[in-house]
Amino acid sequence: MEQMRDAIEALRASTSIHTLRLVRDQWQTSWSQTMNSSEVLDWNEQLNRWHDALMAQTVRQCEELLVQEGWGSPPARYAFVLFGSGGRSEQAQWSDQDHGMILEDAADRTVFEYFAHLSDVIVEHLRMLGFPRCKGQVLTSNALWRKTMKQWEEQLSLWLGELTWEHVRYLLIASDMRPVYGDFDLASEWRSLYTQLVRNTDGIAEAMLRNTLYYKVSMNSFGQIIRERFGEFAGGLNLKYGAYIPLVNGIRYLAMTTGLKGDEDTLHALQTPNTWQRLLYLKQSGFKDTELLGSCEQAFRSVLARRAMIPFVLENNEYVSHGYLDESDLTRDVVRSLKKELQVVQHLQRYLNRQIRTQMRNER
Repeated sequence: MEQMRDAIEALRASTSIHTLRLVRDQWQTSWSQTMNSSEVLDWNEQLNRWHDALMAQTVRQCEELLVQEGWGSPPARYAFVLFGSGGRSEQAQWSDQDHGMILEDAADRTVFEYFAHLSDVIVEHLRMLGFPRCKGQVLTSNALWRKTMKQWEEQLSLWLGELTWEHVRYLLIASDMRPVYGDFDLASEWRSLYTQLVRNTDGIAEAMLRNTLYYKVSMNSFGQIIRERFGEFAGGLNLKYGAYIPLVNGIRYLAMTTGLKGDEDTLHALQTPNTWQRLLYLKQSGFKDTELLGSCEQAFRSVLARRAMIPFVLENNEYVSHGYLDESDLTRDVVRSLKKELQVVQHLQRYLNRQIRTQMRNER
């Protein structure tokens, strides 16, 4: 806790993007040194609280910069929100940018121009702090992810009106929304709108399930780990897309569909996008397969710890990681424990696959 207070104080004392970068570089090493796999949830929570404070301080400094440039203070209420691992409070030390904006409806052309410029400045400043731009353009500088509440309602309705694979992908990205700066009431209003629209859409659970199973666990039907066959990471394992993402996506699907079938109190309990909280919610909601949930809890802890220990490097002054476990790291003991974790994810995906087959039979 004392370390956390020192880290936050260092951020608040920073008065420019350059001093913020110095602080991040200093604490980047400290976070690596304090990683403890037995307490990975606490470590992850503190790291993400620090990232939240870092991003909030960045947005605050960007507002001040616009004042200096003659743009003035923000002309309308807004919330700066995170998606992806940031939205789930699961950012690694090397995670990229995934964010957007929610603006109040009382907005004219001047307001839109202000926030478009502010968004560009935020993205560039976060890049200067070492956060790579999202390759999928889930960025507030992309107008698709920066809208007034009314525009968000229209956008969500459009995605829900035609449940193509791409539209459902966007809806799942949006489901992990979490505010870190600005007017949090706008974010709460947005969350209520999202939940209401999704709940009233026929066929949404089936569509989300197909997207959820897009990334397959890196284990074949014989219980063997699927390694990279060619390229730079030949012999290694893609931990991010072969274990972490399939596990997180599966838990998200179970939590969302369980919540959508419940009452208003159940929906309220589903407001958090955090994977661990989703697991706790499923336990409290009376999810029948308690053995599966218990296994998922243990696997999530283990996979999160492995992900935290993957090395990162500086490329173009940005913190990046390949997300792979190298072949040299896959010792006999590591492979033995890793297989147990992958078997859990495989069990989860088989459980979800059975749901798809059941749905297909019901549709005939």
